[in-house]
Amino acid sequence: MSQPRVTALLTDRWLLGQMAVGLVVRVVLAVWLDDSMAARGDEGIYRRGALLLRESGTFDTGTPLHPPLYFVFLASTSWLSGLWPISWTLTTKLLQCLLSVATAIPVYRTARRISGVRAARFAAAFLLFDPTLIAFTHMLWPATVFLLLLAIVCDSLPGLETRSNLNVATHGLLFGLAMLLKSAVGVLALFVAGWWARRLGLKTTLRLVLVFGGTAFLVVAPWAVRNQLRYGSEILLENELPYNLWIGNDPQPAQEILRTWVYLGDPVTRSHVGMRRGLQAIGEDPQRFARRFVERAVQLWGLEFFVVRHLVTGGYGQTDRGAFLLAYWAIQGFWALTLLAAALGFARGWRDPVLRLVLMYALVFTLIVSGMVATTRFRIPFGYVLAVCAGLGVDRLLVARNRRGWVPAFIALAVLASSASRPIFWTISTGSFEQVSELNDDEWRFFRY
Repeated sequence: MSQPRVTALLTDRWLLGQMAVGLVVRVVLAVWLDDSMAARGDEGIYRRGALLLRESGTFDTGTPLHPPLYFVFLASTSWLSGLWPISWTLTTKLLQCLLSVATAIPVYRTARRISGVRAARFAAAFLLFDPTLIAFTHMLWPATVFLLLLAIVCDSLPGLETRSNLNVATHGLLFGLAMLLKSAVGVLALFVAGWWARRLGLKTTLRLVLVFGGTAFLVVAPWAVRNQLRYGSEILLENELPYNLWIGNDPQPAQEILRTWVYLGDPVTRSHVGMRRGLQAIGEDPQRFARRFVERAVQLWGLEFFVVRHLVTGGYGQTDRGAFLLAYWAIQGFWALTLLAAALGFARGWRDPVLRLVLMYALVFTLIVSGMVATTRFRIPFGYVLAVCAGLGVDRLLVARNRRGWVPAFIALAVLASSASRPIFWTISTGSFEQVSELNDDEWRFFRY
């Protein structure tokens, strides 16, 4: 099935209507939440780092070190906010609203290429009306920008070998920018290169690798060289892995580990100590690690808790119990629906070579994250492939009701059931609290439940 051009999509009134409603919902929330927005945790790091970059041109990407591009993005929105009477936070969120809605276009294109217009419309709807993705639009986190870049690149991979070097380089540029938002996506490039090598001749593969990979390398190289000169070989693009490995496996209280990490002062020392302490904790109790490994894999793909944590910790200002539970159940219900629909569309998505690459990357990433801290924030980058597979799943239900392909759905049900068995789920679901602040537990805030 041919890939529709972006201009051709403008004739699909269903898509345009969905995008319009999705944009209105996001903008209304952006305006409503702006004055009460409280930058917590990494949001504060991004805000402070962006101000420092704008005022002095100096990079300080926090503790642990983060990739730099979102700081540049925020510094740019800070400059834009000076051109009109709109706050910096609202300017940022309004721009992210547009980027979030625009992500529906590559999602629609991919699903339409695989299974037609009906699947494409459902896929776009799953992305546009996901409460979690909507919530991330209003957070000072790189997930919204990253998801758009990743979706554009993945949607454009089919037939990339037939396009000009300029087109290939443009997509390499976008992939490099995505790496400067979340460096772990670099693993996906290895899957893509292998896919090219299996399908294409040596000459074509070499051209794609040099142009696409070379452009991506040129994008990330300045930051990598800067880190090499400043910190040495221990830190390439970031040092979040040692921190997550340590805090995810050391049985000490999370706040105590964080205080020690900050006290160490030097990024290289933090990296060394984090890796050593994390591996030491694993070696001292391998059975505990194996049990937690499985639990964290389920936690990553289980019911959504990151946005709920943001509500609890005051990221949206004061939230009363009724509003909290309403948001909570909207998030849980939509995620369960998305996961089940995506499971039904998994077999069809797996047969598509590009989606298979992204799904393989998601599996590898799950295994990596399960050894550290598994927060549902980490699965936001897979919003593209989940929405596409969910659209394929709904389309499958409408055209065929056979028994084939139901195994992934049963697995998804098992994941949801296991996730819902956690005490934190029952505490919230049964409403056994009077004030939302009662749920503000340190261990939960660090996803150690």
